[in-house]
Amino acid sequence: MRIKNFTLLFLMGIFGLFTTNLFAQQDATIDPSEIKYWIGEGQSQLVFIVNWAEPDTALAWGYRFDGENVVLKTIMDDIAAADYRFSYESSGSMLNDLHFDNGVLNLSLVQQGWLTYLINGNSTWDLFDEALVGNGEYVKIGDTHCGTMVDPDNWIYVYEKEVAPVYALGEEATIDPSEILYWIGEGENEVVFSVNFADPEDVCYAWGYRFSAESVTIKDMMEAIAEVDQRFAFNDEPSAWGGYMLTDLSFNYGGNQYVLQGYNAMYNLNGAVSWLTFDEQTVINGDFVKWGDYTIATEIAPWTYVWETPVQPVVNNTNINENQMTLSLYPNPATSYTMLNLEGMNEDAVVTVVDLQGRVLSTFAVQQANEPIRIETAGYQAGVYFVTVSNATGRQTVKLFVQ
Repeated sequence: MRIKNFTLLFLMGIFGLFTTNLFAQQDATIDPSEIKYWIGEGQSQLVFIVNWAEPDTALAWGYRFDGENVVLKTIMDDIAAADYRFSYESSGSMLNDLHFDNGVLNLSLVQQGWLTYLINGNSTWDLFDEALVGNGEYVKIGDTHCGTMVDPDNWIYVYEKEVAPVYALGEEATIDPSEILYWIGEGENEVVFSVNFADPEDVCYAWGYRFSAESVTIKDMMEAIAEVDQRFAFNDEPSAWGGYMLTDLSFNYGGNQYVLQGYNAMYNLNGAVSWLTFDEQTVINGDFVKWGDYTIATEIAPWTYVWETPVQPVVNNTNINENQMTLSLYPNPATSYTMLNLEGMNEDAVVTVVDLQGRVLSTFAVQQANEPIRIETAGYQAGVYFVTVSNATGRQTVKLFVQ
């Protein structure tokens, strides 16, 4: 357990040096088979969890190593080196603040209460640069504000928030073709085309393209989309190395003029970089194309990037109307459902529900809704979610709390 007052640490060590398994079953954990992000190599493995306080959220990484055990500080150092989203601060042997920021979720443990840590659900009084974690064990750091004190005499806490796995870096965010709302072209072959913009914000939008030929170049597909959807436009010029290079790309949507400049632009085909110019690279049925600004991408190898921003479907609506939309949810907090009220919406829109890790849980279209829309939440874990309504003239988001 990490305590800022060393005298208190000493006194607590006298009363609780050996903690029984009485409270272990009350502490929420996660099975290693559910872990999505493993860091390190070796025959031994353990699970590292942080239970944040605001909001109460528990996230887990997997850690592999050689040997019987490893020091907690080494685990945290290796995770921080591999996953830039996680960081911590310490003063000597004292663990201070922890942070996690993935662009959607920004969490901190910053001296709001005593920071404690458990190994296999049991408190330990060793300092974090001395505590050992063994093969098959799990370790959890938490803030006492979001824990339950089960033994006041010995200051024993457990954390009951269900644990969610952290998703690994380098996983290109995609969208299933069934979620695409705007299909352009005709034919039995389908390709999803998306752009991850950085200006004026990090956001990714996707269209669907249908065609009859066996293949089509990316440039021809983009020209077909631009001809039908006049909100989308791009320019190119001959490249000194042959073919054509993109000079700029823009999309006027939701009240914003999104821009992708050619000198920052690159594209991936099915999550992997293509070195062909976009007038030479062909796509076939089932492919996924994504343009993006490499300055906001994750570099997983030299000049190999992926974009992790959740992909949103573009709405088929080119009529820009005055739209002063307001959102509200009731009940909120919700249990089995909530009702989304849309006031002042006079055009079609897309409703998206996203969890704290940025994963899209639900996406559906609505048509100039005058009646409340029911959103089922019975299958959601307790926690905080974001409900976003997007259309051609704006985008608004409201928090949804599920009990």
